[in-house]
Amino acid sequence: MTVTLTAPACQSSLDSYPWRSGLPVLIGSGFVLREVGPQDALSLFELLTDEQVTRFMSRPPENAGGFEHFFEWVRAERRAGHCFCFAIVPEGRETAVGLIQGREIEPGFGTAEWGFALGRPYWGTGLFMAAARLVVDFVFRCTHAHRLEARALVENGRGNGVLRKLGAIPEGILRKSFKGDENYLNQVLWSLNAEDWLARTPSSSICRWRPAVAEEQPAADHAGGPLPAWTQGLPTVRGDGLTLREPVPSDAPVLRRLAAPEVTRYIPSPPDTVEGFERFVNWVHARRKTGKYACYTVVPDGEDGPAGLFQIRQLEPTFKTAEWGFLFASAHWGTGLFIRSAPIVLDVVFDTLGVHRLEARAPTANGRANGALRKLGATLEGELTRSFLLAGQYYDDSLWSILKEDWVGRKRSSPKF
Repeated sequence: MTVTLTAPACQSSLDSYPWRSGLPVLIGSGFVLREVGPQDALSLFELLTDEQVTRFMSRPPENAGGFEHFFEWVRAERRAGHCFCFAIVPEGRETAVGLIQGREIEPGFGTAEWGFALGRPYWGTGLFMAAARLVVDFVFRCTHAHRLEARALVENGRGNGVLRKLGAIPEGILRKSFKGDENYLNQVLWSLNAEDWLARTPSSSICRWRPAVAEEQPAADHAGGPLPAWTQGLPTVRGDGLTLREPVPSDAPVLRRLAAPEVTRYIPSPPDTVEGFERFVNWVHARRKTGKYACYTVVPDGEDGPAGLFQIRQLEPTFKTAEWGFLFASAHWGTGLFIRSAPIVLDVVFDTLGVHRLEARAPTANGRANGALRKLGATLEGELTRSFLLAGQYYDDSLWSILKEDWVGRKRSSPKF
């Protein structure tokens, strides 16, 4: 279960390269990988809008200008340390024929996810496999992620085959996790682990590289389109003996007491001062304004501050797939506070935030969290090996999901929800 109470904040070795300031140019045999730029917009529009290419990927921009706007957005996300996007440029060309994008799943790039697309004339040439190896190595050596995930449609034999050749492990089938032209489709979840990759891939066997070109002017910080109304402020909701509302700076002392060791055992270390929680609250509001994140506190009637907290963050730019996490003060364990508040949060997630699929990751050893998700009717979809690194120790995670249609059906059959 991902709960984060901290506000994320030429080299001799690629391991220490400051990639947030600009992606290095990775030099392969007969190609280079560099950051996408405006010069790539027309070529990628022509190559990546082919029906055979788009069959297994999210709908691309409708024109070259849309690609340019996307490139501006990923550069802004790269500066913030959330995302990167490499252009695949074969020798003899100046513009890209494909791209490979990566983004953080766990704040701070502990766990990352990648996706890729290549123009059809270059299928079967070996170009993509060579490029993919360089990007995987970049992820583990330069961003220092400990786990790299990919989601590929079950029907995408080419994409699944590439991941298998790279040594990725299939860990589960994600129900209705991809929006096709007409229906939601299932995906396979694949993972690569840094420890395994680095053990079998000596640094000397990878590529040459050179520093990034000079940085461009600051660009857009949103992927496009108007932001939804909830980004201006989440609605406050009343429940049975409780109120759900966004955290405010005055909650900081109570949040610090809530984050006791027995509560935060399975999450990254929270702030250790009231001031640190004040910064966390300010970060919560800033992220909500971008349309990427939402946070509710649970305030029981008669108490002076939060006894619990829910976090929801996007897993794709449309917010159709999201992930949530939660924690509650130990004094309220077993009191029913969670089961009275969680259904209200789920209603907001599906009805106000517009989520279609909500995921949760809980360390397999965390029986309380897994039991809570099971009680809500979540479906267990996979066991993720060594997926969470905490204080130098790897933990296996259980991956759970709730679909909007599941939740609506459960509410109809169980009036208590």
